[in-house]
Amino acid sequence: MSLSDPYMGEIQLPINEQFQYQHFMTQCGHDSYFELVHLKMATIRQPTTIIAFSAGAAAVWRAQAELKNSFIKKIIAFYPSQVRHHLELEANVPCRFIFPHSEEHFDIKPVIASLKSKAKVSCEIADYGHGFMNPLSENFNQLGYQQFTEQLLKECCNSELVPND
Repeated sequence: MSLSDPYMGEIQLPINEQFQYQHFMTQCGHDSYFELVHLKMATIRQPTTIIAFSAGAAAVWRAQAELKNSFIKKIIAFYPSQVRHHLELEANVPCRFIFPHSEEHFDIKPVIASLKSKAKVSCEIADYGHGFMNPLSENFNQLGYQQFTEQLLKECCNSELVPND
């Protein structure tokens, strides 16, 4: 199950990542997407691990900080670049952040240092670029995709947690 779709089911034709980001900002934006994710996360009523990517990862980080939903057991967030604007927040659930090897618009090291200083937060740097898990991304990396998919399956299947599709 998808937690939330910023495009409300409307199919998006991939052109390039800069275009897609501008389209996201025009159609939805970070704050509206956060509100949508927050509403969805508030309705979770079974043990759940949330796996989120990019803008979704930042929205989930923001929402979990406000929610006290005991059904949310863990958050796994890939290339969460926008969390850099929300470093004052704390983790209410275990959060695992997987950063790309670098980001074009900022230095990831101070962001990671800030996040790692928080309880319930772990961070790692992947050997791949932003979008490496997305087959439509120019930074897609088959090896990275396989590596992290296997990790996610082991992590989610070897516990009581139920991942969102």
